[in-house]
Order: sequence, then structure tokens, then C-alpha cells
Amino acid sequence: MKEKEIKQKALEADILNFHDITDDVVRSVNATPGVDEAVEAVTSHINKYDVPDELEEK
Repeated sequence: MKEKEIKQKALEADILNFHDITDDVVRSVNATPGVDEAVEAVTSHINKYDVPDELEEK
């Protein structure tokens, strides 16, 4: 994809995000027991399958 096309798609996404206004409310909740283990498991999974930036195709 050409750089100009990428910039155009990014601009279109920004415009759509600006118009996507919701009434969602973000609330703070107490962490559940074992949350540290869950975060560690997800992070481990991401790290296992993530391709380092240096090796990604551009």
C-alpha cells in the first residue's frame, strides 16, 4: 500500500472516530483475585506470537 493511501485511510478512520460518539461510561471496579496471573498469562501469550518490529514487513 502506498504511503498516500495509508495516510488517506488514517484520515478517514480519524473522521469516523470523531463521529462515533457514544454515551458509554467508564467505571472503576475492584480487581478480582488472581488478576495478576491473568495479566501475566495474556502478556505471555502476546509475547509468544508477536513479531518483533524489526522483523515485520513494512
